[in-house]
Amino acid sequence: MMGKICKVQLNKETFYANVGDLLLDSAISSGVELPHDCRSGICGSCKVRVVDGKLFGGTEGDMAHACQARVVSDLKIVTEPVPDTVTMSTEVGDLVRLAPDVMGVTLDLPKPLRHFPGQYVKVQFRGYPARCYSPTYPMVGAPDSHLLYLHIRKLKDGLVSSALGREIQPGHRVKLTGPLGTAFFRPKHRGRVVLVASGTGFAPMWSIAVAAITENPKRDMVFIVTARTLQSFYMHQALCRLARFPNVKIIPIVSEPQNVSPALRTGRPTEHMPDLTPDDVVYTCGAPAMTDAVAKIARAAGARCHCDPFVSSAQPSEQGGNLMGRLAGWLESQRGRPSMLQAAE
Repeated sequence: MMGKICKVQLNKETFYANVGDLLLDSAISSGVELPHDCRSGICGSCKVRVVDGKLFGGTEGDMAHACQARVVSDLKIVTEPVPDTVTMSTEVGDLVRLAPDVMGVTLDLPKPLRHFPGQYVKVQFRGYPARCYSPTYPMVGAPDSHLLYLHIRKLKDGLVSSALGREIQPGHRVKLTGPLGTAFFRPKHRGRVVLVASGTGFAPMWSIAVAAITENPKRDMVFIVTARTLQSFYMHQALCRLARFPNVKIIPIVSEPQNVSPALRTGRPTEHMPDLTPDDVVYTCGAPAMTDAVAKIARAAGARCHCDPFVSSAQPSEQGGNLMGRLAGWLESQRGRPSMLQAAE
């Protein structure tokens, strides 16, 4: 006996799937393009919004990971338009130590990479496995559309990070693929923006902060930033730029005890979350336990949450933002247009 056939409408395209089939597999086998990357429900590239119908598994409210969700009824789903994913050859332009455990890596691009704040790219240094990092806005100075900066946490046993500054030097060839991911800034949101970042998860959150304040300099914003040690808190110059805007509240947190300043708080980021409302939108990037906790608080308040957890890559000890080692980098703000932060320099 044949199983039930379900009609699936994705944006303006229609295809058919068997009950129980993975949504992503059904789309691909039908020749329907649906962005995807990790196939493990982590990266968020294949997220869709369910308008009508039901899916089994892989769902978060009205959002679903197509690589994890199985078709159980007729469906109407939509995806948000994102820049096309491209692959280009680049090279390392510069390496700068931002903190004892964080390296800034500049990539020279042959042409500007169109991407949204908060998206990430897959980077493969020649001779090394691919890792995923987030482009971000420069912490000091103005952006350059032909530069991409990455903030990579150095680990002594990391296959990639341990080679930075040694085997990987300026001029090293790099294969870049992107943009990827759906935890990007959504413009035209009239409510408050709440950003929560831990470690180098600061970088995509910083790029979102710049985009949000550039769109609306009077926007209400809360930015919670945490680092494990005082030396690892490399974000102070960027936060000082953001602090010039009167409606922005910055909450810096350092896990280790310190007596440098009462402005530096201790504890978990979730302990310093503001009371959320359905009008808020929350963005978070960092350790899975933190992003999960933040997302849970947002859901309980009816606020929309976009998040990227840090998860282990193929090398168990090397971590980064999103799937295989997501960290952070530089971002062209508003695709080349001067930002409010530049004007405030």
